[in-house]
Amino acid sequence: MASFGYIESAFKLRYMGIGLVWAWLYCSYSTSALFSERQGQSINADASWLASAAAVVIVFLIGGAVLSRIPRASSLWLPLRLGAPLLMAVGTMLSYLGVGVPMLSGAGGLLTGIGYALLSLLWAQALMALDIEELEVAIPLSSVIIVPCGVVFPHLQGPAGLMATMFLPLASGVLLLLCVRGGETRVRFEDVACKEEPFCGEPHIDEGSGGRSPIERVWRFYLLRVMLVLGVLYMSVGWLSSLAETRDGLHALIDFDVAMLLSSLASVALGVAIVFFSKKVSFSGLFRWAVPFTVATLVLREMPGLWPGFAASAISATLDSLIQVLVYLFALTLAKQGKVPAVLGVGLLNGAVQLGVLVGNIGGEACVAAGVSLTTVGLLLVCLVSFAGIVAPSGKPIEDGEQLSGTNAVERALMEGCLRLQERFSLSDRETEIAFLLAQGRSRPYIREKLFISKNTVATHIKHIYQKLDIHSKEDLIDLVTAAASQD
Repeated sequence: MASFGYIESAFKLRYMGIGLVWAWLYCSYSTSALFSERQGQSINADASWLASAAAVVIVFLIGGAVLSRIPRASSLWLPLRLGAPLLMAVGTMLSYLGVGVPMLSGAGGLLTGIGYALLSLLWAQALMALDIEELEVAIPLSSVIIVPCGVVFPHLQGPAGLMATMFLPLASGVLLLLCVRGGETRVRFEDVACKEEPFCGEPHIDEGSGGRSPIERVWRFYLLRVMLVLGVLYMSVGWLSSLAETRDGLHALIDFDVAMLLSSLASVALGVAIVFFSKKVSFSGLFRWAVPFTVATLVLREMPGLWPGFAASAISATLDSLIQVLVYLFALTLAKQGKVPAVLGVGLLNGAVQLGVLVGNIGGEACVAAGVSLTTVGLLLVCLVSFAGIVAPSGKPIEDGEQLSGTNAVERALMEGCLRLQERFSLSDRETEIAFLLAQGRSRPYIREKLFISKNTVATHIKHIYQKLDIHSKEDLIDLVTAAASQD
């Protein structure tokens, strides 16, 4: 038990419950567990899918905006947390029972779509209790849950498949409640610690309470550009999904979804790369790197043979898994920095993804029905994806990169003092940056979230600053910076 508790604390296993939501999506639409007559992709298969896809888009785009306005202490949260997994479970059952009955299967799709989007948004709120370095571990590892599901679920049929598929959102809901309870305790503890620290300063926006700050114009435009890229990328993914065989050649040959396995492992590799090889990641820049791989997928689809089809399937599944992880990391990172409420950011980005999939799926089916040349459409999509790569942001807005400049006379004076201390005591640029924030009265949690570095890194930098300046507290630093700023 002690060893499990250590592992749970280190990897935040309960916060990996978001992976159960992703696993439900995979098991419902890419295995035969729920629908025995389906052997793979169920895109455009019946009214259940179309109702679910439309509901997901609406709830992500509108629900994210609505939920971001609800205070954390509101009594509405508990019914939502209890209701979202139940909607998914009941909708799953109705979809199963409604095969051949459009009204029933459509109702099932509607409920699963609402529940899926709502549960995804609620997980965005719950994940805000984690530090950034914890998010970088928990979110990529969450996709590993799909691997055992992908091995087991294709061999389940009938009531067993139904019960197993219904179990996934219910288990995710239980973990969500545990995370929320633990997160509230953690927030209260950090609030007390903050009050005990002199000059604690402002914490980041509390996204659990809704984060009522409006999004600045520069960030609205920035998010719109990211949404455009995601929408175009997933329009291509949706188009390919609507035309693809139920299984790629290798999957049909060995009866195992190798592409799914590779995509899950790629998500873990992404998490490792972010944690160990990058000091500061521009997630929007990573979205841009998805463009050439999407183009490669579109090209490979036109090539005959076993391996081009497998490669296209593997690349598409990997991109889907990575972007799924990146959307959460990107949106929650912006939320930690106070740029956009967490549920709103996740809602907008996931809404763009799901809208792209919906348009691509319907467009692919329409092309087949109208007899349009698929090669021509593929070339058009290559052009659109290439254009998305051009307009994709490669970094954050300029105003965020100039955080050392100071926006008023007091901040400019403090910055001048820090620069003088840097020259006199050989402070590094990062140490000077942190000294400036400390001189403003910012807390360690604030600095951690503002600069997107771990708490251990913040502590190490502060220790070095104190050693170089021969001081012992934040008050000493403020006095020293103020004195340096007042020198002529």
